[in-house]
Amino acid sequence: MTAVPIFEAKNKLPFFIHLAEEGETIQLTRHGKPVARIIAEEECAQKTEGEIFMAKVMEWREKHPYAFFNEEDEKAMYDYRHRIEPSIRHPEDFD
Repeated sequence: MTAVPIFEAKNKLPFFIHLAEEGETIQLTRHGKPVARIIAEEECAQKTEGEIFMAKVMEWREKHPYAFFNEEDEKAMYDYRHRIEPSIRHPEDFD
């Protein structure tokens, strides 16, 4: 990741966009503190860990339609994973 002051990014924006297209993440800073990032569109379109986990749960449900797996069990799984991997949150956290 490359850290760049906002004023420099403003003056050389095409250069930093080109770097992002090549896979580099550009972190924009103000007074040395991170405030934003420039990332490639492909990276932005990738699914989050929570979305991947939910897709796996739905796939499991399709394969095992008669298995007992209610919403309470699902929330318990999310809560357990949240303690291990804080980046994964239950969908109710977004309401």
